[in-house]
Amino acid sequence: MKTKKLPVPTPDLRQCVSDLESSGYCYLADALSAANVSQLRQRLSEQAQAEEQQGFAYKDGAPDQNWGDFRDEDGELRPAAFDPDAGGVNQRIWMLVNKGRLFVELLQHSQVREIVSNVLGKEYLLSSHSANIARPGGVAMRLHTDQWWMPPPTRPDRRCLPAGSINRTNFDVDKIHGTVISPPVVVNLVWMLDSFSEENGGTRLVPGSHLLGRQPDEDAVSVAATAPAGTVLLVDGRTWHGTGANTGNGERRAILTTFCAPQFRPQENYTVGTRSEVLMSADDDLRMLLGFKIWNAYGRTGHPTDEFISMGSEPIGELSPR
Repeated sequence: MKTKKLPVPTPDLRQCVSDLESSGYCYLADALSAANVSQLRQRLSEQAQAEEQQGFAYKDGAPDQNWGDFRDEDGELRPAAFDPDAGGVNQRIWMLVNKGRLFVELLQHSQVREIVSNVLGKEYLLSSHSANIARPGGVAMRLHTDQWWMPPPTRPDRRCLPAGSINRTNFDVDKIHGTVISPPVVVNLVWMLDSFSEENGGTRLVPGSHLLGRQPDEDAVSVAATAPAGTVLLVDGRTWHGTGANTGNGERRAILTTFCAPQFRPQENYTVGTRSEVLMSADDDLRMLLGFKIWNAYGRTGHPTDEFISMGSEPIGELSPR
């Protein structure tokens, strides 16, 4: 696969957009100040420690993890995503919108949002806002995309796999003449709270893979994301990627944010799972990201002219005339 020179950290938004379009990822340099990084590290570490102490910790990256399978273009079964139930040493922290003001404030980063808007357009949703603490001993995740659920193009006379039957281990693949790709409808952000390196398991990426129009090849050659703490890595949702193996002797902490186009279902259900105190202080932008804004009549709970869902109100039920 031939690509241009690999992206490097830059504060230039136009260069970031260009890198994202050509390579499938980019690095926004110095997105977080040293003070921001320090505060976020402390809050994340406190939350992770408390969740572990109180039995809420979620671990993955086990050496004996079951990776599952998917079918390639020849119909052969290939390894796919990991099984999170297998446990491990890496700790995931979910639903960060509920776990501290600092995490919510990241969503308002104007430069990052400008890059995301360039890909997804005027309106989009927060799909997930979580964190990963990659610790020594965790194994690398299999390469995958975060648009695995996107029904691929197919021939008009072919019986395709129904869209609702697609899952992480069951893809629909049709050999068609030429390369046809789906548009990007997901953008991932990796907020680096520690420097990323090959040794500490920096995210693995396959440059240019977002333009191939298929799920990852088993023998694809990936590169490690390497950049200093405070950098934000932005990844096209079609790009082949996965968590690297931390072979160093220290933690690698990162906040992982995913945005998706408003037509799609988010990974985290914010309209149900967001705490009331977060919603009470949310502005219109945050409420839009959390799915409380009606998009072209989708997401409504009452009158079709409402702009936002009314939080905490009881919908109209069965009525009888007086």
